[in-house]
Amino acid sequence: MNSLAGRVVVVAGAEAILGPIAAALQSAAAKVALVATATATRTDVAVHVRADPSDADTWGRVTMHVEQHLGPVDAVVTDSAAAATVRAVFAPGLHRRGHGDVVVVDPGDCPGGVVRKVAGTQ
Repeated sequence: MNSLAGRVVVVAGAEAILGPIAAALQSAAAKVALVATATATRTDVAVHVRADPSDADTWGRVTMHVEQHLGPVDAVVTDSAAAATVRAVFAPGLHRRGHGDVVVVDPGDCPGGVVRKVAGTQ
């Protein structure tokens, strides 16, 4: 999983699975920013922002904060509730840089499988 070493990954949404996914990405050496409304989603990541990831107004300040602390975003993991907003914010930059993608997860997804999907977008 060293392909994620130093890569910046934003994990955003309200699904409970996102906390374990963020932890798995962190364990794979990614620099992880977790954006969630619930403190229950809190996990040991580089940046944690309590905000509504499905609200487009959230991302102006959050994106700047993440990039100042971690660098340009290389991939995003989100749930279906926030997917449209997150895709609108991040997809243009990911495509312009020629790598990364927005990975939409379901509550039943395995964190290890999501890590492999994210690594495959690099």
